[in-house]
Amino acid sequence: MHSPFRQIARGIGFTEGPIRLGDGEIAVTSTSRGRVVHLALDGAPETSMLRQVETGGGPNGLAVDAAGRILVMQNATFRTSSELPVRSGIQLIDGDDVADLGIPDSVAPNDGAIGPDGALWYTDPGRDAARGLGPRVRRLDLATRETATVVDDVAFPNGLAFTPGGDRLVVADSHGHRLLSYPVVGAGLGAADVLVEIPGSDPDGIAFDAAGNLYVAAFAGDEVIVVDPAGGIAERIPTGEGSHPTNLCFAGERRTTLVVTLASGGRVVAFDDAPEGLAL
Repeated sequence: MHSPFRQIARGIGFTEGPIRLGDGEIAVTSTSRGRVVHLALDGAPETSMLRQVETGGGPNGLAVDAAGRILVMQNATFRTSSELPVRSGIQLIDGDDVADLGIPDSVAPNDGAIGPDGALWYTDPGRDAARGLGPRVRRLDLATRETATVVDDVAFPNGLAFTPGGDRLVVADSHGHRLLSYPVVGAGLGAADVLVEIPGSDPDGIAFDAAGNLYVAAFAGDEVIVVDPAGGIAERIPTGEGSHPTNLCFAGERRTTLVVTLASGGRVVAFDDAPEGLAL
């Protein structure tokens, strides 16, 4: 991609968790304001706002279930201007209604992805020594509400995404500045392989295109890094000095618009000439 990005929104708080809702609509989280913000994909900062849903706490990553409802990774620990009290866990937004799914052993859920099995796979990098809880990758069966820990040996698991074939799950190890690739084994994961190490990147949210290239929001690097299926660096897309990209997704009718959330300035930006992407 060589075109400059365009701004969809700015000044809406610490932005995270972009998802595609329809051909012309996206949603992002305003983590610092305790809201999920719906935006018109083709809009500009003055015109893009469609509506907002208050979740309270610190909503971070988002995912969409089979019924089109929004799942919120609610960390509840981010300093927020919202006065709505919440606990950490997973929230479900159906229209304007927000429900807590009741995940009692949550600390600070961060990002999530719907797996080929229909379950929500999500990261929870928080620590709670009093309860004996550390950083984990978890799987939530949305039908039974049962949870299971599938990874517990990564210092700060962050963004995650399934490969196009659905047979592997890639997890961003932010503190290790690397991406880990796990084979999916039933309702769990096998041993990890290191897909790529990217020193100084602080990888955050990630998303695949249809060809198997992985797009990485490099928070510390102020860029989106494209990793090819073999683990090589295929492209580096600058997002501006001090921009701090947090997450990304593919949106639009054919998912050929790459949407990136930038913490600096509370911005949401778009690259319109992206390859076709996968749903999160």
